[in-house]
Amino acid sequence: MKFSLPKSRLSNYLQFVMQVVPSKSTLPILTNIMIEALENKLKLSATDLDVSITASLECKVSKKGSGALPARILFDIIKELPESDISFEVSGSRMEIRIPNGSYKIAMIDADDFPKLPAVNTKKEIRISGSDIVKTIRKTTFACSDDETRPALNGVLWQTQGEKMQMVATDGHRLARMAVENKKLQGLSEDVIIPPKVLDLIPKFISHEGQEFGIIFGENNIIFNLGDVVLTSRLIEGPYPNFNQVIPDESDKQLRISKEDLASAVRRVSILSNALTHQVKFAAKPGKLTLSSANADVGGEGKETLECDYNGETIEMGYNANYITEILSKIDGDEAIFELSSPVAAGVVYSPTVPREDFLCLVMPLRLAE
Repeated sequence: MKFSLPKSRLSNYLQFVMQVVPSKSTLPILTNIMIEALENKLKLSATDLDVSITASLECKVSKKGSGALPARILFDIIKELPESDISFEVSGSRMEIRIPNGSYKIAMIDADDFPKLPAVNTKKEIRISGSDIVKTIRKTTFACSDDETRPALNGVLWQTQGEKMQMVATDGHRLARMAVENKKLQGLSEDVIIPPKVLDLIPKFISHEGQEFGIIFGENNIIFNLGDVVLTSRLIEGPYPNFNQVIPDESDKQLRISKEDLASAVRRVSILSNALTHQVKFAAKPGKLTLSSANADVGGEGKETLECDYNGETIEMGYNANYITEILSKIDGDEAIFELSSPVAAGVVYSPTVPREDFLCLVMPLRLAE
């Protein structure tokens, strides 16, 4: 195997691929990057067995071949090199990396030892809008669970049935649901549960508003064809809980407030909240929302009162401050609406500028500390 290419081009694509390489693994081969020199093209691949990535880039290839190199060592060497053309050549069982004023040699692993990645059948590909999917991903994946005892909640539910496709994520304490118009995917797949790791990579490869990319639904995996980069992910086995049961159809109390004012106040008051629960007490009465916290460990208390639009009866709830600030960061516009019913019922949060059925978040209250 022998090829050459500019340092900057290789460095950019290595950075993409490194995002899938596990830092530690019980299978040492997974900490390597697979390199394939083809006809005027170089392919770089990595996998953690759940998510795989393959990046293809133009390259001057003198001799075809393939093999695996230690990912971190290769990346660190290339990153530190000055800008120049770099040539690679296999000599025996080692890869030699040559630059104008030096060379580096790394032991190479046989390509057959690297896990086989799923084949990409572009005939089954459906092209969809990149901006729609990016927006949906950014609004939902934050709410996924990391509790391995409930594997379905470790992923994002993607539903493509009906006139809209929607993504839903929840960890049992909060929930995010977003829907967008669906013209191309309608009915092409059953509901699938996708790990957030692969979804969070997609926005990094969508560079402009009108960009489209391809999706291929497999039996137990999903493939995203982003042009130079192909992402593959296993699907999480369901079933996904019936999330519609926990979203109230309507609530008898509605609070409307400045999103930034509330987020800032919650951050300040939460400094003196319980270190374990991060509980901030919300006390709403007509025209006013009072936030308060207490931390017995440091003998501290915090309290702020904000103006709001609220005309219901007085109500007090406890919320995890981190959940509230994260949800507010996903809400569009200057204001947020909270739909409330009782101190023990879930609160629904959404923007007055986006229809509730298109995007909403739900947050469960905490038992108020005495």
